[in-house]
Amino acid sequence: MIKRLQKSLDKKYKAREQALKANREIVPLCAKAIRLVQKKKFKDAMKEANKIEKKIRAIEKLLKNYPDITNTVLGAAYQEYAELAIYLNFIEKKTLPTLSVPPKYYITGLGDAIGELKRYALELVSEGKEKEARKLYEKLEDLYVEYASLTYPNSIVPGLKHKQDTARKVLNDLRERVILR
Repeated sequence: MIKRLQKSLDKKYKAREQALKANREIVPLCAKAIRLVQKKKFKDAMKEANKIEKKIRAIEKLLKNYPDITNTVLGAAYQEYAELAIYLNFIEKKTLPTLSVPPKYYITGLGDAIGELKRYALELVSEGKEKEARKLYEKLEDLYVEYASLTYPNSIVPGLKHKQDTARKVLNDLRERVILR
């Protein structure tokens, strides 16, 4: 009996270790893709985002028999991927994308994307594109109203209140630099 249980747990452990190794590549790839967006290399960033999504799906497939550890292993990757995808989509389409990530990681990734979008708006200002920066600010304000309406405890969406507070500060700073200048 113990040998059979050990064999089962060894398989789970092996899948977890393989997934963790693959997962470690995703966060730096997301950072690289975000830098591509900042450099306005949108097609390259989209290619990277697609590669990242494929890596996430491969890890999910590897862990399909172990749903109890999938979120633990992929949590940071989901959040970083959501941040990247939201950032990229919001710049290109001024809307939020539909993503296949657990809701709590989408929501926390959204909080981080707001900070990236502030940087993008400030870059627009430095390029003399104040009108475009103002439009982006207005869209972000509308988005923030919806974001701030979410009220979940840390057990449901870890760090939500902190991310909402940070997003408010980010938008206040952006308002001062874009609207009140």
